[in-house]
Amino acid sequence: MTKLDIDDDLFGEVVPKIYVLSDSRGETANTVVMAAAAQFGDDSVEIERLSNVSDVETVRDYFDKNFEPDRPCAVFHTFADGILRREIRRELDRRGIPSIDLLGPAVTVLSTLTGEEPTHAIGALYKN
Repeated sequence: MTKLDIDDDLFGEVVPKIYVLSDSRGETANTVVMAAAAQFGDDSVEIERLSNVSDVETVRDYFDKNFEPDRPCAVFHTFADGILRREIRRELDRRGIPSIDLLGPAVTVLSTLTGEEPTHAIGALYKN
């Protein structure tokens, strides 16, 4: 049995769901997810975005209402505030949902390189 056969048996006809979470519009995370998904067949994943998340309670409520336990999923997120990022990661871990922080590690590296502290400004990329 090949890896592909195993994946077919595991997922069947179910399309995995990718949740994109952000404290702003979610454009950055959505673009990264779409670029990654383009490496696979059309309609290989379904992408759903939850924008303007300001607290972990919003994430709890959202997943309480929308999570499908029998459907493979993952969360990609961009949160400027490190505390909120950690709270959300803990909530997702508690639920057994794999998550990928797309912003935090990049901000940490840039902070180290520049010797500056990040502003933690929400939607900073889109503010001129």
